[in-house]
Amino acid sequence: MKNNMNSKKWIKILAVLCVLSFGFIGGINYLVDPFNIFHTKFLKEQFQMNERFMKIEYLEENKNKYNSYMFGSSRIGTTPPNVIDKYLENAKFYNFTISSANLYDYLIHLKYFIKSEYPIKNLYLQIDISNMASYSRTESDYLRKPHPFVVGEKLEKYYLSYLSGFFPFNIKGKIAENINQKDLVGYYLETGIWTRPLKEKKIKENPEKFIQEERSFNVQNKRVVKNTQSENNSKALKEIVDLCLKNNINLIIFTTPHNKNMMDTFILEDYLKFLKMISSIANFYDFTGYNTVTTENINYYESSHYRENVGRIIAARIFNDKSIEVPEDFGVFVTKDNIDEHLENLRKQIEEYDLKKTK
Repeated sequence: MKNNMNSKKWIKILAVLCVLSFGFIGGINYLVDPFNIFHTKFLKEQFQMNERFMKIEYLEENKNKYNSYMFGSSRIGTTPPNVIDKYLENAKFYNFTISSANLYDYLIHLKYFIKSEYPIKNLYLQIDISNMASYSRTESDYLRKPHPFVVGEKLEKYYLSYLSGFFPFNIKGKIAENINQKDLVGYYLETGIWTRPLKEKKIKENPEKFIQEERSFNVQNKRVVKNTQSENNSKALKEIVDLCLKNNINLIIFTTPHNKNMMDTFILEDYLKFLKMISSIANFYDFTGYNTVTTENINYYESSHYRENVGRIIAARIFNDKSIEVPEDFGVFVTKDNIDEHLENLRKQIEEYDLKKTK
């Protein structure tokens, strides 16, 4: 009898401790709000933000302000929508840049926009070459969890997952960002863009010093990224193209001008196969490779993200804007008829570039 009473006592103590622990973790998650889900603003500066949640939340109230969308990973996020607006009649673009986006993200959001009757006249779609090795999202990736409306889940369950989760890295990062404020990122929901004002200031003050001090520009990378998601990416891209045709959406596809240091991570033949896959489904503008823009580090904040000026010359090439100077070797319009010639040119270009690096 005594043992039974002791067992009940310990069960109650354990239950109380569990409740207190959950309350403590939930309180920290709510106050610090590492992904800006609850908008508590206890800490003003945002270290990371779940753009998939924030932007759908914003667009649900403001979708009729826009009739065109820019889809891409964070790399398209530095391009203001008005850069594209001027080239298409009565266009009002929104930059739907979302962290580490891949073709799965573009497909589920396009489906949701159509289903929810978002006005869409134009879709300006940027595809990263790194997408050849990625598809879908994991349940544990809280920074990139889709909005519950997009995947048909309950909002309450979504909030609870962010209250009860364990996010030491993200919490520490946000607290440090608010104390140190070394590399602030500005997020602008009305346009969808993000900015890096402190890095921009450093670049303008002393570009040579910036390049010397930016670690990602000064490392030697190996070609390790493979084309592992060919089937998934092919199906998703074809469905995106079909949805645009069916819904009378003007689709413009182009590839990301990755910095030379990021280009160095792609296995040559896998990268070329990925481009060929795109060309088999749709025409596109290819800005990849080692060209005047991608080999100049000053066009980038680090080896992953290009600056606003690059977004402007991408658009100038696509829309044939003669008022903006675009390097001759930057941007090729690719079709299934010229893809083989284009790939052969890229292969020679890359082999020559690799040869120069070894000398």
